[in-house]
Amino acid sequence: MANLSYVDVFWFVPNLIGYSRIALTAIAVYSMYFEHPYIMFASYAISELLDAADGYYARKLGQCSKFGEVLDMVTDRCTTTVLLTYLAQLYPKLALVFCFLISLDISSHYMQMYSQLITGKTNHKQMDESAHWILKAYYTDRRVLFGFCFGNEAFFMLIYLMEYLDGFCFYFVSFLALLAFPICVIKNTINVIQLYESAKDLAKRDAAQLNTGNDPSKKN
Repeated sequence: MANLSYVDVFWFVPNLIGYSRIALTAIAVYSMYFEHPYIMFASYAISELLDAADGYYARKLGQCSKFGEVLDMVTDRCTTTVLLTYLAQLYPKLALVFCFLISLDISSHYMQMYSQLITGKTNHKQMDESAHWILKAYYTDRRVLFGFCFGNEAFFMLIYLMEYLDGFCFYFVSFLALLAFPICVIKNTINVIQLYESAKDLAKRDAAQLNTGNDPSKKN
């Protein structure tokens, strides 16, 4: 590609998919608060499935961009936060758990992105040989990454839908939620590992700079 403007980047196919995810999330939020659970479930699920499509087309069409990476991450964080916030209202006894998961999701991904970029990586998913083996397994195989991300969101979507069902449908969705629960636990355990490893990498970098007399605070 040559002679592209920033407007051209905005119109990249994967970024258009990203905008459609934002629109679907808006529909899902409206449907949540006006209690249209089936519309909410469908729009949210489609948005999550499109999360895999934007990366696929970015690589296939040679349209990978920093803007697209950030758009994808921000959309992911916002969609999860919105759903967990509503779940805290549906299940008030578990509100602290959902608040913790929101904080963990945002902080672990921000810390990971910052630590990767400051050490010269191109994005937060790029792993080198020094990375924790769990993070390498998680980020280097896109099927694993999508499976855990979708399974995690599926658990949240299913327990949302359970509040609006009864009879056989309730028990069937509850069974699916039970199957997705271990994936949710593993995904959030990975978030904890990611947060710790990123904090450790940043602290190591700070210690190395201070030991060589290059105080990072003097750069501000």
